[in-house]
Amino acid sequence: MGHNPRRMVSVWLSTALVLAVGLTWSAGRAPAAEAQEVIDQLLREGWQVGPDGMAAAREGTAAARRLQNADAMYAAGLALLRHHQYDEAAEVFQAAIEVDPKHYPSWRALIWIRTLQDKFDAALVQVQRLSKQLPPNELAAAEEANVLETVRLLGRLFGFYEGPRSGDVSAALVTRARDAIRPALVGQRQTEFDNNYQDVATLFTSSSTDQQDAKDDAKLKEQMEKQNNQQQLEIRRKQIQVDQQQATDQIDKLRSEWTQEEQRFAQLEVPLNISISQLESQQNVIRRELAILIDDVFRLTEERRQTNDPVRKDRLDREIFRLERLINDYERDLALVQAEGRRLVASRDVLRTSRLQTQQRFEAEIKQHADRKQDLERAEKRLTLETRRNNRPATGNSAKVRVLSAKTSSIRTYYDFPLEVERLTLLGR
Repeated sequence: MGHNPRRMVSVWLSTALVLAVGLTWSAGRAPAAEAQEVIDQLLREGWQVGPDGMAAAREGTAAARRLQNADAMYAAGLALLRHHQYDEAAEVFQAAIEVDPKHYPSWRALIWIRTLQDKFDAALVQVQRLSKQLPPNELAAAEEANVLETVRLLGRLFGFYEGPRSGDVSAALVTRARDAIRPALVGQRQTEFDNNYQDVATLFTSSSTDQQDAKDDAKLKEQMEKQNNQQQLEIRRKQIQVDQQQATDQIDKLRSEWTQEEQRFAQLEVPLNISISQLESQQNVIRRELAILIDDVFRLTEERRQTNDPVRKDRLDREIFRLERLINDYERDLALVQAEGRRLVASRDVLRTSRLQTQQRFEAEIKQHADRKQDLERAEKRLTLETRRNNRPATGNSAKVRVLSAKTSSIRTYYDFPLEVERLTLLGR
């Protein structure tokens, strides 16, 4: 059977075309499946709170970067955002944009993170970069929905920049960013932008009103507390003054009593000192007399030893006997004087010990009241500081007001990133 050469060429070309299409489909299918596998890993294992989840998120991020798939890198940024790794998440969102400049979810996430971090200049620079990727005309419904979601965020962001944080954002940068996105705000986009901008303005007005009302209430309450504190401070000040006067009076009283006691002890000691002095004089006289008598006895005894005259010896013996009796009498008198002196000195020592103990008791009591007075002086200084603080004007800066102020100035109040919604969308639920 013969073959038509033209027909054979046609069949061969058709077969080659089919094989080429099949190979192309298979090559494109494999990376897409791998990307979805990475996304699933990031948004399931990497979504778990804790070290294991963080490790899975970082592992998945590395895989997404290798794939250079914008959706996978966006999922990696979401997982990092889940773990509050804002700078790392921003880097991954930026990488996703470099792969696909029209990946609007990554643009929204990146600009929101920089705004959350109060890096307003960086956020506005990203808005200007985003403006170059926004189509100037409305697209088909499916494609336009993604652009509209981005425009809604932009409306809220500009409402935030020009409202709650107008004092913290460069007005020139805001103007340039507004001018950059203006060509893309056509038709429904302008309406969505304006509506979201107005929502922020309305919420800001409401929040500011609530904050001011709370501040006024807190200020009134603080003023009442200050008035009550002032009354309590005055009561404490008067009590301190009374206590100080009592301490001073008690110290003066104790010092006066001690002066009287000191005089009484001195008066009691005077006669003892006089008697002791007199006894010491008597003792000295007796000792001098004893010394003379003893010398006389020694002299007469030596004279008797040298004489051989019996009459002279007899007379000397009688004289020595008389002197010895006198010596005995003087020694007895000296013993009596010394005993009386010891008794008087002991009495004086007892008196002086009593005086010292009394003095120590008075000094201890005086020191106790002096310490109390010093404590009161320190309390008075602290009271002066408290009074100074209490006299400061009421600010109304209560915990509630601070919470409301933080809430009013946070982007989360006006647009909180839909993290869980984005996760479920990527998981196909």
